[in-house]
Amino acid sequence: MKIRVFFDVQYGTRVKIIILSIILICAVYYLFRNYKTIDLQLKLLLVIGILGSIWMSYYEINKNENVTHLINNFELTSGKVKQYIIPNIKEGVASSGISPARDRVKYEYYVNDLKIENAYDESYFIAIPDKKPDLSILYLVIYEKTNPKNSFILLNYPITSPEDFERYKEMFKDKIPANAIKQD
Repeated sequence: MKIRVFFDVQYGTRVKIIILSIILICAVYYLFRNYKTIDLQLKLLLVIGILGSIWMSYYEINKNENVTHLINNFELTSGKVKQYIIPNIKEGVASSGISPARDRVKYEYYVNDLKIENAYDESYFIAIPDKKPDLSILYLVIYEKTNPKNSFILLNYPITSPEDFERYKEMFKDKIPANAIKQD
């Protein structure tokens, strides 16, 4: 990974990569320092931790690049929420090893008469409100022009009339508003 790539990612991604790098360094150090004295199970766990840290770092950088491409080359359309999942338990249960559940939204929209279905979990870049949206109306969808599957439905931009969509197009004409996608 080039150093420039690290500084080009957004703050939230950078923090995750730093944490994963610390875990990676500690696991590699422990594995090499104690290779002859630790048992096979611990070696396997350390290797899994090392590979997992590398994979998660790659995943976070890729997710960040997708959002950057979308921000730099976006188009707008309308879409409909198909499924909206807000889990009852927001916090993880440390003693049981259960990680915190994430909000998730599935939606569909059309680009050039092509129906596209997509879904995403709440992340650093975009928040999903805890209050269930009205599933009978349309919402603004922002997508990457060259890759329409790279998209988000913006639940804070409901479309109840054609005038709403035109007003949103005017708002997004120069740049994406701060309350649509987190940018730093």
